[in-house]
Amino acid sequence: MIDSIRVEGFRGLKELELSSLRRINVIVGRNNSGKSTLLEALSLFLGSSDPGTFGNVLHEILIWRGWYGIQTVDDLFYNGGDSFSISSTGKTLEALNSKHSLEFKLNGEPFYKIDRESIRRLASQAVLLARFSPKENFEFLTPLTFRRFGYAESLYSYAYERKVVKDSIKVLNEAYPEVEGFSPLLKEDNWVLYVETKYGVYPYYLMGEGFKSAMIISFLSSLLRDGVLLIDSAEAFHHPKSLKVMIQTLVRGSEKNNVQVFLTTHSLELLDLMLEMGRDGFVIYMKNVEGRIEVESIEFQRASELRESIGVDLRGF
Repeated sequence: MIDSIRVEGFRGLKELELSSLRRINVIVGRNNSGKSTLLEALSLFLGSSDPGTFGNVLHEILIWRGWYGIQTVDDLFYNGGDSFSISSTGKTLEALNSKHSLEFKLNGEPFYKIDRESIRRLASQAVLLARFSPKENFEFLTPLTFRRFGYAESLYSYAYERKVVKDSIKVLNEAYPEVEGFSPLLKEDNWVLYVETKYGVYPYYLMGEGFKSAMIISFLSSLLRDGVLLIDSAEAFHHPKSLKVMIQTLVRGSEKNNVQVFLTTHSLELLDLMLEMGRDGFVIYMKNVEGRIEVESIEFQRASELRESIGVDLRGF
């Protein structure tokens, strides 16, 4: 588990430090307060165990908000700077930006380097294929993830192998009682996941976004044993009942499988559910004060007492 994190010079974060992080960490605040940026920093840091994985994570971070040319690379750096660093428990990832390349060092040693033309080529391709791999033991979910072809299929494959599909269906039935199972079918040389329901069998990609989100999180909460799950805009696509199911799944999976969770939200309903169901958790309250990011870490019990003031800020008043 990640106990602390320090970020310097990354995107809109000039300097940010968090310590004594908990099993569940709910990141709240208004727009442009650095919530998604914190998740991206965590994802880069977690991905730095392997150059191949790191390259994939970097690519995702560069395109998921939208690729708008090589300026997207420069915007990784705070206020036009040429370096940033992310560190935790004796490990530091440092990025150096130049006219020709993007270079990363791990504890001062060269780790990963890519030239700008290669970045432009990869990002412009906008690769839509995606795969889940449990070997790195972390995952960063964004609203883009649910639309990537191949992701649900690879996730189901691992869930089936580890015999957690039935448990996931039980969880899903609380919000989607019509779901009976899943079947991967070969269509035009590609495996496509189909959802079996009481009313018929449908390809996964035609299901509603709320269902996709709930299904993926139910699988991941079992697959990421002793790992880390990062979720941006966790409330996206959910109606009230499926939102409750998702939070229940996260809390149960986190406790049962020792999964550390970091999620961002603007939803007061999600915050209330998490404060009600979660036990070992922080609300990480981020504020943009005249261009300076301020952070307050509040234990769930105390956050319940401050809920009204936090809620007002989340609603944007």
